[in-house]
Amino acid sequence: MRFFGEHFPEEPVGIAHCRSWLLDPQLAEYLPESNIVAFARRFHLVPAAELGDQAIVRWIFEASDPTDLASLRPVTTLERSVVRHLRAGRHWRIELGWLTL
Repeated sequence: MRFFGEHFPEEPVGIAHCRSWLLDPQLAEYLPESNIVAFARRFHLVPAAELGDQAIVRWIFEASDPTDLASLRPVTTLERSVVRHLRAGRHWRIELGWLTL
C-alpha cells in the first residue's frame, strides 16, 4: 500500500495483522458477497483461533449479556446470521490473520 510509504517513509512496513471475529471464515456461509467477507479474504489466517461467541454478540448488538440470545432483536442480515449460527449450536471464532502491505 502506497499510503505508508508516502506518509511514513522512515518506517518500513511490510505486513499488517488483524485479530477479530471479522476474519471468521464462517461468515462467508451467511454473507458471501459482503464487504466484511471481502475484507477477511485479504488476510492469511494463522492457526490461533479463539472462541468468539461473546465478542461478536457484544459488538453486533452492544449486548451487556451476550449469552442471553432470547433478548436479542436481530434486524440486519448480519445480526440474523449471528443469532442463527449460535442457536444452531455452532460457535464463532476470533481469528488472527496477516496481509502484505
